[in-house]
Amino acid sequence: MPRLLSLLMLVLSSASALVITPLAARAPVAPRVSSPQMRDVVRVQIELEQGEPLEKALRRFRKASNISGHLRLLRNRKTFESAHDKKIRKTKEGAMRLARARRSARNKF
Repeated sequence: MPRLLSLLMLVLSSASALVITPLAARAPVAPRVSSPQMRDVVRVQIELEQGEPLEKALRRFRKASNISGHLRLLRNRKTFESAHDKKIRKTKEGAMRLARARRSARNKF
């Protein structure tokens, strides 16, 4: 009987550590910041059509992944890019984007 009582006391004392404290009593926790690798997760997904050849589906997947730009992101992260180099790259990309928009606007009319 004493052995059972001591076992019961041991279980109850360890169970008190498992009790969750109310939210008001908890210490404030800083919000979790995602790691740089998880911030830029890209999921490319295509819908397979009925009877579509595999080559055509792969071509559409390749095009969708190029449009999403995640391969460019991986290429840029392969080596370190300083803030100055990043600024130069961003301005070049902006200029290319504007030129592309101008060309597409010119072709619409």
